[in-house]
Amino acid sequence: MSKAWAPGAVLAVFASSAAHLAWRAWNPITQQSEAEAEPQDFALFTHAQNQLHCMERELRHPCVKELRSFLEDRANPDVKSTALQCVEDVLAASDDYWELKNMTHLLLDLDTVDHVFDAEGRDNEFYFAGVRFAEKLMQHPECLEDFDRKGELECRCVPLYGKVALHKLKNARRIEEAKRLYDKVTSTSWNGKVRQYAPGDAVPWDDFQHTPQIWVRGLRSLEVWPRDLWPDLPICTRLEESFETIRQETARALANEATTGGFEDAYRFLYEKGAWDRVLLYHARKFTDECETMFPKTCALLKQWLPSKPGLPWTSDQNEQVMVIRMKEGTDVETHSGPSNNILNIHLGILGLEGAKLIIANKTYEWEEGKVIAWDGSYDHRVHCLECKQERVIMMVRYMHPDMSPEHYKGSARTHFEEIPVEMQ
Repeated sequence: MSKAWAPGAVLAVFASSAAHLAWRAWNPITQQSEAEAEPQDFALFTHAQNQLHCMERELRHPCVKELRSFLEDRANPDVKSTALQCVEDVLAASDDYWELKNMTHLLLDLDTVDHVFDAEGRDNEFYFAGVRFAEKLMQHPECLEDFDRKGELECRCVPLYGKVALHKLKNARRIEEAKRLYDKVTSTSWNGKVRQYAPGDAVPWDDFQHTPQIWVRGLRSLEVWPRDLWPDLPICTRLEESFETIRQETARALANEATTGGFEDAYRFLYEKGAWDRVLLYHARKFTDECETMFPKTCALLKQWLPSKPGLPWTSDQNEQVMVIRMKEGTDVETHSGPSNNILNIHLGILGLEGAKLIIANKTYEWEEGKVIAWDGSYDHRVHCLECKQERVIMMVRYMHPDMSPEHYKGSARTHFEEIPVEMQ
C-alpha cells in the first residue's frame, strides 16, 4: 500500500509531549536512524510476523510503544492510562487521512489475525476510541471525495466505515449510539465536481439492519426469500433435489480430511472462541481443485448452474461462490453483513443442525437437513453453535440477485471487483 506521508505537517499538530514521543516512535524518518535498535516501532503488528490477514495493507500507526506496553501489561492502570492518553491525543490532533484510517483499523481489530483490543470484551475505551476514529475518518475530505473518485458500484469510504462502526456499536450493544450514527451516515450529502447527492441519496441504505458498503439501486430487499419466489432462484430447488449427492460427498470429505485436507479457517476476525472453517468449491469464477477432487459429482452439477448470469460483472469476488462450511460446538460469530445487496446467500442444511442458529435482522432461523434457506447476506446477521450437539455442516452458495441486469451498470466504468464492458457503461 502506498501512503502519502507528510511527517512535518503531521508533527506540527502534536502539541503534547506524549504525542510527540509517539510520533518519534512511528515517524519513518526517525525510524531510519533508530532502525537497528527498534526495527518494529512503526507498528504493533506486521506481515513479517504473520499477524495481519490483509496482505495489501501495512498497518503503520502512532502510539506504538505505549500500546505495546499496555498489551504486555493490561492490568497496570498507569500503563493503560498512558496508552489511552496517547490515542486520545492523536484522535484530537490528527487530520492525516492515513493516520485516522490506520488507527481505525488497529483499534477495531480489522486487520489482525487475532482479536486484540476486544479480546476481553467490547466494553473498553480503546474499542470505542476506534469507533470515534472511524467517525472522524468519515468526515475527512479525502474520505468524502470517494463520492467523486469512485462510482456507485465501487466500495466508497463513507459507507464502508459507516458499516464497520455500526457493527462495532451493535456488537457492543450500544444500540442507541448506533442508531444516531446510522441517521448521521444516511443524511450525508455531497456537492462535488463529478457527482451531487442530496441527504439520503449518497448512502441510500433502507433499514438500520441493512447497511452494505456497496448499494445497487433498484433491487428487491428481502431478509429471507420465501419459497413462492424460488422460481427467481432456481438453484434453491436444484440443491434440494441434489441433496443426497451433496450429503454423501460431504460425509466422505469430512471422513478423509486427515489425508485430503481442503478445509481452511473461515473469517477468523468474526469470532473469538470455537472453530469455523470451510472448503471452497467455486470462487472468483473458478471451480477449485477441491471441488474437482473431493466433490466431483457435486462439482459437475454446480458447473451446470453457475455462473447464474453469464456476462454480468461482479461487484465483489464473493458475488457467486460455493463452499461447505463447518462450525464447531460453542462457536459464536458476531453480527456482520456482506459487502453488497446484490449477493444472496443460499444455505443447504447437511449435518449436525440441532441447536445451530442463524439470526438475520434479529429474527432467528434454524437449518433442516436437505432444506434450503435463501436470504440476503447484506442484512445484519450472526451465526452460533452455542446449543449444538455436534459440529454443524452446511453448504453455502452465494448467488447474484435475480433482479440484476445490464441496466444496473449504466453510468459506471467499473465495480469494486472488475471493469465493466464499454457496451454496458
